[in-house]
Amino acid sequence: MPGTWDQYAQDCAPRRPVNAAGASTWFNWTQYPDHGPGLEVLDLKPSARVLELGCGKGGNLAHVRAMGHNGVGVDVSPVQVDHARTRWPHLNVILGDAVAYLEGAKTQFDAVYSVFGAVWFVDPEVLLPAIHRRLRGTLAFSWSPMNMVSALPRWDLEFDEWGDRLDEHGFVDIEHREVTPPASAGRGQPTFLVRATRPN
Repeated sequence: MPGTWDQYAQDCAPRRPVNAAGASTWFNWTQYPDHGPGLEVLDLKPSARVLELGCGKGGNLAHVRAMGHNGVGVDVSPVQVDHARTRWPHLNVILGDAVAYLEGAKTQFDAVYSVFGAVWFVDPEVLLPAIHRRLRGTLAFSWSPMNMVSALPRWDLEFDEWGDRLDEHGFVDIEHREVTPPASAGRGQPTFLVRATRPN
């Protein structure tokens, strides 16, 4: 699997130095630049502990850190992790498997998120219980029906299927939304966003 993600990393352009608003860090849940909701989805209190599963080249995690939160990113691709560490050397980025990291971690996180990342590519019957044990707040993740890294198994579940899985594993306040592509994308694909919490 890391080899597939390494190839994806090499094929995927790095994040721009600044966005349309001139910011050097920003948060994207969708595949379109400067589009859709941002970090507010996670409902973070100041100095929150935040975990990204499948952090890729670190763009979203850099924004989490820039907003004053304590972010940790995990990714299975050495190429992705090396890129993140090179561009943002202050980030806490770990090379490893999402489930293995969660099962070995001693930290409780205020939020866990995944943008086209591990929640889409790891069996939810394994990953969701591991997240639940380490979470004390919000879980949010996004995915899209676009043909991305098609060599890997994906859990392209419907919203109600995700709701059933999340409910089964102890999550509450389950919400979902479809983020339509911007007009500039023409016949672009929507992004699906799910949010839930772990009760205290």
